[in-house]
Amino acid sequence: MGGQTEFLEAVRELERLAETNNNHLDMEEIRAYFSDMDLKDEQLDYICRYLESRRIFIENRVKRGQNEIADDEVTTKEDPLDADMVNIYMEEIGKASRVSEEQEEMLVRKLINGDENARNLLIEANLAYATALAKEYTGRGLLLSDLIQECNIGLMMAVNEYEPRMHGRFRQYKEKVIRKYVEDVMAEYNQSTRSAMKMATRVNELNDLATAFAKEYEREAKPSELAERMGISEEEVRELMKVSLDAIAVIE
Repeated sequence: MGGQTEFLEAVRELERLAETNNNHLDMEEIRAYFSDMDLKDEQLDYICRYLESRRIFIENRVKRGQNEIADDEVTTKEDPLDADMVNIYMEEIGKASRVSEEQEEMLVRKLINGDENARNLLIEANLAYATALAKEYTGRGLLLSDLIQECNIGLMMAVNEYEPRMHGRFRQYKEKVIRKYVEDVMAEYNQSTRSAMKMATRVNELNDLATAFAKEYEREAKPSELAERMGISEEEVRELMKVSLDAIAVIE
């Protein structure tokens, strides 16, 4: 595995793997994903703590020290574990060769001629640049590690789709593509967040009305009665009730 380009993706793959296994991973699976990287035990420990903060249980793990995350503890968007993981990634990309503007233009010319090695070198040489752009978007909802991953995707898109006659100089084109991609991702994320908040507000309103109705009439309200009081359709009430029940199931 190419350490510089695939570190964050390896972590994401582990999260996806855990989802298919009831949020469980084995320590050997984690080691296998990073076998091509010369990671220290402390760095692996940071990765494990990050995964555990996502409520993933890691079997056969020997924990280091006492400052571990409790099973029922939930971390916030400003989770320092994310910063630890980013620091490990920064150490990895720090090993990549930097190139001057002239060297980059030479790699671009080779890329246009179909040189696959030039493509890989161009991506690796710009990972630090993509990370710098990602940092400009912090504080807007997404974790820095997520922003870095999205900027890296934008970088790869820029390299793969670059056409000099159509796009002009690569240096300006890559920034334009990376920024557009990450901003589109953030817009979609913010829209989803607003929709979720709106849904949560409606669910709370439904629950409050149902509680008040039961207290007043000493029986549970029918969906049609709640729909009338909320000014929405009975189908919408049933959907809100389903969301509420699903949330309770997750908590339990």
